[in-house]
Amino acid sequence: MTYRRFSVPDLARRLLAPIAALLGLVAGLSVLILPSPAPTTASPTTFSAERAMASINRLADEPHSVLDREAHDRARDDVIGMFADLGYTADVHSDPLFDFSEPGDKKTFDMLSAEQQAAVKDAPADTIVVDVPGKSERTMALMAHYDSSTVEGAGNDEQHYYTSGTSHGAADDGYGVATIVETLRALKAEGRQPENSLKIVITDAEEIGLIGARNEMRHHRADYENVDLVLNLEARGMSGPAFMFETSPNNSAVAGYFLSHVKQPVTGSLFPSLYALMPNSTDMTNLIPEGFTVLNIAAVGDADHYHQSTDAPRYVDHSTLQHYGDQALDLTRAWAFDGQAPTLTADGDLHFFQLWRGLTVRYPAAVGTGLGCLAVIAALGAVAVRARSLHWKQVLGTVWGLTWRAASVSAAAGLVQLGAMAMKWAPESGLGPNPLLVWMFAIGALIGAGLTAHFVVRRWKKGLGQEAIAAVLLLLTAACVPVMVLVPGAAYVLVFPTLALALTALAPRQVRPLVGALAAFITVVIFAPTILFIHELLSLSAVWVTVFFAIVPVAPLALVLLQAGSRRTRLTAAQTSSGSDAAASDDALVAGPATAMA
Repeated sequence: MTYRRFSVPDLARRLLAPIAALLGLVAGLSVLILPSPAPTTASPTTFSAERAMASINRLADEPHSVLDREAHDRARDDVIGMFADLGYTADVHSDPLFDFSEPGDKKTFDMLSAEQQAAVKDAPADTIVVDVPGKSERTMALMAHYDSSTVEGAGNDEQHYYTSGTSHGAADDGYGVATIVETLRALKAEGRQPENSLKIVITDAEEIGLIGARNEMRHHRADYENVDLVLNLEARGMSGPAFMFETSPNNSAVAGYFLSHVKQPVTGSLFPSLYALMPNSTDMTNLIPEGFTVLNIAAVGDADHYHQSTDAPRYVDHSTLQHYGDQALDLTRAWAFDGQAPTLTADGDLHFFQLWRGLTVRYPAAVGTGLGCLAVIAALGAVAVRARSLHWKQVLGTVWGLTWRAASVSAAAGLVQLGAMAMKWAPESGLGPNPLLVWMFAIGALIGAGLTAHFVVRRWKKGLGQEAIAAVLLLLTAACVPVMVLVPGAAYVLVFPTLALALTALAPRQVRPLVGALAAFITVVIFAPTILFIHELLSLSAVWVTVFFAIVPVAPLALVLLQAGSRRTRLTAAQTSSGSDAAASDDALVAGPATAMA
């Protein structure tokens, strides 16, 4: 007969890590909680999403890409009127829309119909600029673009053509324009001259090649000599947090400034690190090579509205707009009214991530390198101290079992997505309404997580817990090293879970529940929001990537929970048959099944 006897302390020990993991989930997801939209009656010196909606309704009342010249010109005049209503006179920089010496411009022009070519051949790109002088010439620029998207599609001859598009640009980039207008209004309501200057730049033709921003750098570069900081506001979706996803290189000063003055940031150094490797572009693509210090913010939720007819005012998320505004106003106010604003240049990067809403962990890149090395050493050390008692064939078998499960489930999710695109059940480009997308991700992630957790628990129950720990630590170490070298700002996502699992494995039995609880919290609080953001960013065309990433933390988290909840038991028959295994003491014991024979 087999039985277990539980005491209150034993039960508390077993529950401590699972409770910590749940708290980590709550803390991690708390960063997604958006502020309530402020009404039109809110204090005039605060940002009000409801007031900002007037700008979106005015700008996004119709599609207005650069290929629809009449609507485009009306949108330009609407933006000029918004600043005039605040008492500011805008300058319009009219520069060539197409530079035919540029291969990209010529390619775009050749993809237009003959009628469109005739309409835009000599048309200008009109960028709207408003200067707000301060006591100092040190300047912060706020940027967005006002043109809505064109659409690239294939004709009957299978050639690709640009059409004027159906997007109203309510989010892309009505969110940016409205946020800047309302921010400027709130600052003006303070009734005092800024210590430092502001420059408002609303670019044109961003959607067909970042032409407005390029023209500013090419024809008006001297106007930007005193610009110390550029805040760009973009949109990839309609809802969710407006998160800071891009910085200029050597971001320790500017990222620290942002985190110090924004009350509710949503960001992590993972995102600027990954974005720098992606082919995506915004107006900042033209400014960063010029040496400007920049921050880029965008919402990415509900991306099926992106460049679609549903990017319209009726789909605007007012809480998302409020989050844009709170961040922009916090940062701009800090700059405008601080006569001692710091110099935002640096010679290194900052690593940062959020523990919960409003609390961000940040440290220099050198500390990140040290933590990464510590994690690798701890992981290899945890394996080394068990090396003589490990069954290495089982370790390799665990490595293979974890790898093929994650790879096969991720590949299956990718094949399902490709099949849905081929069958026209999902948009071929990945852009557009796709009700299947969330199911592809959720089902793939759940199946992968379930198979991985089942595999780990089964190994544990078979007395192969130490082999499973060694296998996962080796896999994590193998992943940490290249990430630390290639994208160091993203390394924390792997470094902390690796260190957490290693320290749990090395901890004495008496403190292992506490160490395991902390490890479970850290693992979940880092991965929970990151998985959701990566899903929003990449699932449109590469759901297999997000499914794979969702599976990654399952094995280390499961092993942390199993170790933290295990208790000292009698040796099993298999363990008592070997004196050397028995001498492996507590670490070998907790890996086996917790049984007592009667």
